[in-house]
Amino acid sequence: MIKYSPYKKMESSVITRDIKDKKVTWPYYEKDINNGELKIRIIEKKDCVEIAELWRVCYGELYGSSIKYDWVLYPQRYETNVAFSEKWSKDSLNKDFCMLVFEEINTKKLIGAWALFKDDRNLQIEFSIGIIHPSYRQQQSGMKVVSMAADYIKTLENESGAEYLSAFCETWHNTTQYLCFKQWGFKVAGIFPGQYTRWNGAQQEYRACEVHFYKFIRDSEKFVPKHGEIVLLPEFERLWDVLEEINKNSEDNALKIS
Repeated sequence: MIKYSPYKKMESSVITRDIKDKKVTWPYYEKDINNGELKIRIIEKKDCVEIAELWRVCYGELYGSSIKYDWVLYPQRYETNVAFSEKWSKDSLNKDFCMLVFEEINTKKLIGAWALFKDDRNLQIEFSIGIIHPSYRQQQSGMKVVSMAADYIKTLENESGAEYLSAFCETWHNTTQYLCFKQWGFKVAGIFPGQYTRWNGAQQEYRACEVHFYKFIRDSEKFVPKHGEIVLLPEFERLWDVLEEINKNSEDNALKIS
């Protein structure tokens, strides 16, 4: 690319770096929690049918939605998309999605899952989607599933090689909005009206609104252009100021105690 030039060269306020090979690696993660009643672990091949059924029960809205995410509903598509524990040395590097499952140890029943997406070139991990079985959402075990997210986020920050975390939350479920903003240290990026189609029963769908969040890891924010070097319309300057004010209230309390 030596003979080419960028549309605008950032130089007055932004720090740059050499472009090198970039890779995000899924860290292996397995823990017994809730006094040994639950195990959080990487998905195995034997889990595909059961966990796909749980995704259908808990997050059927994904049916007919973005091809990036709706694969979780179909067990035959897991092999292509997600990293398996049995192939971890290879899949942790090469598979774009990681899925953690929560297993009730006595019954061997899967009661929850998280699915995350990585973008190697952008050194980014998206904390994409998560579920808890309806029967466990208000129980202690369900609460423990939620609380373990903080520990896993810290693991991603320390071991994955990513420098940017993102997340989006449904607007019909503000618990996850609270967790991202008030417990896990994410900042709000904006609200996207109608971003994703969502199933609404039978063969009906609508376009759902999503709240988007971001978080810098380590010192990666130093590579971001300062406010004075970006060019915004006056209306968007006001929006920037509003977001800056709102994001002063972002907290990472759960990361400090997990």
